Amino acid sequence: MNKFNRLSIVIPVGPGDRSWRHLLSDLAVFGDRIEIVLSACEAQPDDFELPAAVRWLQGARGRAQQLNAGARATGNRFIWFLHADSRLTIAVAAVMARYLQTDGRRLGYFRLRFASDGPILTRLNAWAANRRSRWFGLPFGDQGLIVERSVFEHLTGFDEAVSLGEDLDFVVRARAAGFELRELPAELITSARRYRQCGWLATTFRHIWLTWRLTREASRRLALT
Repeated sequence: MNKFNRLSIVIPVGPGDRSWRHLLSDLAVFGDRIEIVLSACEAQPDDFELPAAVRWLQGARGRAQQLNAGARATGNRFIWFLHADSRLTIAVAAVMARYLQTDGRRLGYFRLRFASDGPILTRLNAWAANRRSRWFGLPFGDQGLIVERSVFEHLTGFDEAVSLGEDLDFVVRARAAGFELRELPAELITSARRYRQCGWLATTFRHIWLTWRLTREASRRLALT
């Protein structure tokens, strides 16, 4: 039996994004029967043949909408939400196999590492992101959130009224509902190109400000429910 047969992977794809092609190569480590959904807002490109286990789902634009649509199109017990520009480190598959044997009534996430396509100072950003996740319980979507389907349904998925920070909103609601956050002992790699394009200092301060603002807004929305 495939040890990953309880896992579905949902990858939102933005307009013109092609980074998922590299991610699919990494995901081959999970075997050819795992369920993978590319939840996109545009038609499937005709210059790339998808592996047999991968489906292209075209729907409305918006990350929350795409995440929810992708989750609804899957059927397995665990749903792993991955960013298209994520890459796997060698330990991820083994760690995931162990996690899938747990009861799953929690929200799992991986440690973050930035790729070498940005400034070297992004190592400091990754260190800070991992401390933020561990100390304050605020992992981001680029850390590969994984939930049991019953948890996802209990939280009614991602809030489609949230245009920015749908991942933080989801995490804040999961914590408030009493679900444990679990850091998984492996790293996901995410692109650091934005730090190169927009400048390390400006991008860092923008992310700090957005984290504070979006977490505050998520907590405020929760208090009003």
